[in-house]
Parts: sequence; C-alpha cells; structure tokens
Amino acid sequence: MNDAAPRIVTMKPNVPRILASLYHVMTEAVARKRKVSQYDLVKTLFLADRAHLNEWGRPITYDNYTAMLHGPVPSLAYDLLKANMKSLHDCGIEALPWRVVDQTRTVKHYFPLNGAFDVDQYLSESDIEALNDALGMVLRLGFGQIRKLTHEDQAYVDAWREDGGSAAYDMKLGLLFDEPNFDQAAMLAEYSPYV
Repeated sequence: MNDAAPRIVTMKPNVPRILASLYHVMTEAVARKRKVSQYDLVKTLFLADRAHLNEWGRPITYDNYTAMLHGPVPSLAYDLLKANMKSLHDCGIEALPWRVVDQTRTVKHYFPLNGAFDVDQYLSESDIEALNDALGMVLRLGFGQIRKLTHEDQAYVDAWREDGGSAAYDMKLGLLFDEPNFDQAAMLAEYSPYV
C-alpha cells in the first residue's frame, strides 16, 4: 500500500476558454444589471469549474487553483484580471476584451467590451450553464457567505497554510471532485486541451 500523499498535478490552462469564461460572466452580469468585481469573477470560475468537473468529468477553464487568504483562485484568470504583463505576453494577448472601472481604491468592476469576444466558439452549453449558475450563487450569497463556502472546500482546506495570508498554495485537482479522484485528475492534467 502506498501511503505517499497524492501529488499536485498541473493542467495546461486553456487561454481562450479562460478569456471566454471571464467575458461571458461579465456579459451575463450586465444582462442581470449587476456589477462584478475581481472577487466575484474568480469565485464564479471556481464554483463553475468545480461543478462542471463533477457533472461532466472536466473543468471549463483547465486553470490551476491556488489557496489564497480569501479562498480558491484560478491562477491564470487572476493574472489576466490584474493585467499582469508577463502573463499577457506569455499568452500572446495584446488586448483584453474588457474594461476595468475603479469604484474605490480597492474595488474594481469589470465590464465586457461589446463584440470583443466570441464566447460560443469556445464554450459549450454545459459550460455556460455552469457559469450562469455559479454567477447566480455568487451574486445571491455575497462576499461573506461565498468566502465561508469556498473556505470549507476540501481542496482549499488541504492546501491552505496559516502564514499571515501573504502566500498562495497549490490546490490538488483530485480533491475538487466530490469523491476525491487523483487518477482522473492526473488524466485531465496529461490530456488537458491547450490552445
């Protein structure tokens, strides 16, 4: 019997699917006459990826998640939302399909640029349904309840370390399944679609 802890596997983030997911969530928020912050967006992606993984056997974005102070964060999506120059360059992105509006010094809201991205080219109906459901949950529950919900996720609990909150810790994909599945996680990491 192997008592070694399951290793963390790394997926190849699907850049077009990450952009499409973020753009779709922003567009859907506008349709619902709501504003979305960076926090709302990363939590929506987490909940949608997790739900889609459990219902359909694959995540939507193939992004890798880290445990941060306020919960799970999709690494590349987070960098794109922050317009991290290295990530933009590495992904070959010259311009992002959204604009950012500062509401306060600490809160920014994101709005899609009309017609800037063809979501249907990259997302399936099940992807869109999972994203819409997750956005609805994030908007309905708000920061405190979403923070509590995501902090109770088994993959987050396993990864998080108390060190003052300044670090990010890699989360195990296998723990994002309702029933931990490290074999399926390894297969997803090996065969994740990369565009």
